[in-house]
Amino acid sequence: SFLISFVKQVESEILIFDLSEKFIEISQDSIDPDFSIFGFTDSKRSLVLKIKGPDQKVILQNKKKVFGMWSWNKTGEFIYPGLFHYYTNKDDDEIDFEVKKDLFDNVKLIGKDDDNLKKNLIEKKMSLDLFRIKNNSFQTINKKIPNFFKIPVKLPKNSPEGLYTVSLNIMDSINNFESKKIEIKVSKPGLSSFIFKFAHKFSFIYGLFSAIIAIGLGLVAGFVFRKYF
Repeated sequence: SFLISFVKQVESEILIFDLSEKFIEISQDSIDPDFSIFGFTDSKRSLVLKIKGPDQKVILQNKKKVFGMWSWNKTGEFIYPGLFHYYTNKDDDEIDFEVKKDLFDNVKLIGKDDDNLKKNLIEKKMSLDLFRIKNNSFQTINKKIPNFFKIPVKLPKNSPEGLYTVSLNIMDSINNFESKKIEIKVSKPGLSSFIFKFAHKFSFIYGLFSAIIAIGLGLVAGFVFRKYF
């Protein structure tokens, strides 16, 4: 049965939504949606459904010379959602502006602020489909009841594992209201999932093990080259 997870009324506007699944295993081969979002609204304004992945961090460094030797110096760090998808009910310049502003604001740069660095990161994540804006994506379930909608969601294969949040928002130049968030858990099957978890929980061991493998492969390649070439 469909459970209504959240009802919110703002100036007589109702937002209701729920998810078909809250434990998502990303399929490697299937083209079918991983889950669907069902909802109801009587709002005529700009609506945005946001799916936000777990935060990730990237250290920014530059190279400098210390006592005649090159070393790396930390200059700052990025903190950003591992995945950020927007599904809107419209297709116009105003909602695009508000969505892009929200995306830009959710990429935090600690250190010397640089809008170009933010822009480059966002463009890179969009090219990987980890950041996505999908306009006019609220599908009508029944033409006789146009206020009911669904949004099929297919997560990219490179989506990070972890806890995600889903929220329904009124987003325009007058209002920026965000509903209560629903958490979902995303996991990946198979060996790639094990390697991903191991690398994050035991980063030092993983790095050491990777270095040993790289050195071993280099030695084997050198031996084969000397022997046969």
